[in-house]
Amino acid sequence: MSQPQDLIFALDIGTRSVVGLVAEHHTDGKLQVIATEVQEHTTRAMLDGQIHDVVEVAQIIRRVKEQLEIQVGPLKKVAVAAAGRALKTVRTRVDRELLNNQRLTREDVMALELTAVQQAEKQLQEITPDAARYHCVGYTVIHYLLDDSQMGSLIDQWGLQASVEIIATFLPRVVIDSLQIALERAGLEMAALTLEPIAAINALIPPTMRKLNLALVDIGAGTSDIALTAEGTVTAYGMVPVAGDEVTEALSQKYLLDFPVAEEVKRKLLTDETVAFSDVLGIPYELPAREITESLFEEVSKLSQMIAHEIKNLNQRGPQAVMLIGGGSQTPMLPALLAAELGLPKERVVIRGTEAIQQLATQHSTLQGPQAVTPVGIALAAIQTPVSSVAVRINGQQHRLFEFRQITVGDCLLAADVDIRKLHGRPGLALTLEVNGRMKVLRGTHGTPAQLLLNGQPTQLDTIVQHGDELEVIGGSSGLDASGTIVDVIDPLPPLVLYFGERRYSLPPLITMNGQGVALETPLLDRAQIVTTLPQTMRDVLPLLGLPPEIGEQVAKPPVFTVTVDGHTVQMPYEKYVLFHNGEPATLDTPIADGDTVEYDELPPPVYQVRYFYDESLLPAQAIGVSCNNQPIRLEGPRPPVYRNGERAELDDLVLHGDHLHFTSSPDLRHKSENWQPVLSDLFRYIAIEKERPAHATDLVLTVNAQPATFMTPLHHGAVVTMEWV
Repeated sequence: MSQPQDLIFALDIGTRSVVGLVAEHHTDGKLQVIATEVQEHTTRAMLDGQIHDVVEVAQIIRRVKEQLEIQVGPLKKVAVAAAGRALKTVRTRVDRELLNNQRLTREDVMALELTAVQQAEKQLQEITPDAARYHCVGYTVIHYLLDDSQMGSLIDQWGLQASVEIIATFLPRVVIDSLQIALERAGLEMAALTLEPIAAINALIPPTMRKLNLALVDIGAGTSDIALTAEGTVTAYGMVPVAGDEVTEALSQKYLLDFPVAEEVKRKLLTDETVAFSDVLGIPYELPAREITESLFEEVSKLSQMIAHEIKNLNQRGPQAVMLIGGGSQTPMLPALLAAELGLPKERVVIRGTEAIQQLATQHSTLQGPQAVTPVGIALAAIQTPVSSVAVRINGQQHRLFEFRQITVGDCLLAADVDIRKLHGRPGLALTLEVNGRMKVLRGTHGTPAQLLLNGQPTQLDTIVQHGDELEVIGGSSGLDASGTIVDVIDPLPPLVLYFGERRYSLPPLITMNGQGVALETPLLDRAQIVTTLPQTMRDVLPLLGLPPEIGEQVAKPPVFTVTVDGHTVQMPYEKYVLFHNGEPATLDTPIADGDTVEYDELPPPVYQVRYFYDESLLPAQAIGVSCNNQPIRLEGPRPPVYRNGERAELDDLVLHGDHLHFTSSPDLRHKSENWQPVLSDLFRYIAIEKERPAHATDLVLTVNAQPATFMTPLHHGAVVTMEWV
């Protein structure tokens, strides 16, 4: 038996439970729920909306399916939704020119929407390198436009240009694939797929309400999905990876509870005044629900802060009101705390249930409340915006492609990550070279072609595939890339003969590839420029003669004799090596010819004395002029001391490379020099009065400015001194 066509089977596979419903779609557009079933996960088989244990989730789905089949008969096809975890959103617009007063049909509008979805896929590929690993799981029309004027519907409209603007949402393939595998294990076929926030907003906020800036938050166990409306459309989708499980975890940690026990305690907080439980050690507790609720304030506050932050980030401001759905929306204190975070009155943040779904014909006796909105929304999405899929087996592996257009063999290969460029066994890459200005090509070997078989028959890339087809790809083999070494492409050149001293050298040609020196066995590079020349100058031959590299380096850039004088660096280049070509001094650029002689000499380093760096004009000594016995004399005061590497030195001392010379006197010495007071005895450094002494003389009479004086009489500039023997 097959599933009746008028029955819609929808599954909400959540982190905490799996909710299944079977509904009938009435001709008036209303949905009538006729059977429901809820099964909770016995283990944490799902985390944050992602399936972690496919086998366990498949068993829960099978139990839900079997219980519903008892009530309504066989169920084969199911509509499902994926959580908003890791979703990506792309907003795009597509225009279509209308010819000959063309009136748009429903099929035309659907084709325009799906063209926009394909364009969104291309945009995602431009901004996300791994976009091929994403599936489009739904889209929402933001605006219909006719000749750039907004329209409520395009059906039966005509004009010059029809346009549609959509938000398309994408999820990683791993999320969809794990969902598909779990359904297959439960004996079900995915008939339609959507995203949970899309399903919820279609159920709870019809287009007539979307002029308001509203936020819909679906708080489950693992994720909180967000959708925003404004100006008559859905403006954004978002998600935060926190929800009811964070509160359950907090209870588990605070009271040392097993996770299922903590979940049960959390639910009782909504209905019981006193909650009794036992921790993992067997210790019983009976606490007021109010006390337990207050202990969760920090965790609930954090949850509300993260949701509010994401709403503000998506909306660029606080919304006018917030609707909460999902089982996690009933978390104690959450609506009030979220209202405070968004700066809204507490009555503007409310929990909504199935009673607010206008398309629902009547309320079901068991499927009610905020946790039932998403399952009903999934069923409605299967009717309003279905995204069907095609299952194709490629090389034995099942792949599911979402049918926004006719699926071709090429599409299947892309879905299976088969590199189409490699199907035909490309020839090996050639090597293209330029050798001494001439082009040379080394070719690779030919490859073998691939075979494509669709249901066992040869096929082409543009062949249309159907649901259940099998595609086999027998890959061809690529040819071998061309390869070689320098010796394979150059022409031989005779060596250059030189003499270094008494030794004879036979120098091979210089070979460069892309400007770098290479050996004969160096592998070739594609598009390389290879040049072979004999050595032309002294610069070329020095390395080939086995001379130390420093010779050429120091000829090209002579070394520098460096001394630091009073903190300033003084540098004086000097020659250390001198090159000779055929007995004459040479440079690195001196041309070389066959039979030439090359030599070099090493010069001693330069020698300098301290006085070479001493500038007396910068450090003058104090002096005065006096007259002694009618002879003018210049008296000089003390000079600052000279230091080399921190030690006293003389002006005739030798200076070595790297020495530090210090000529500037210290403040103490400068003060002493400035206070210098010469006395009469200082004149004896300049005159030999003892040699002028007569044989009979015994006393020396001294005067300064005609006044009697002694050896210690101070002298000043212009003083007149007399010295007489008596």
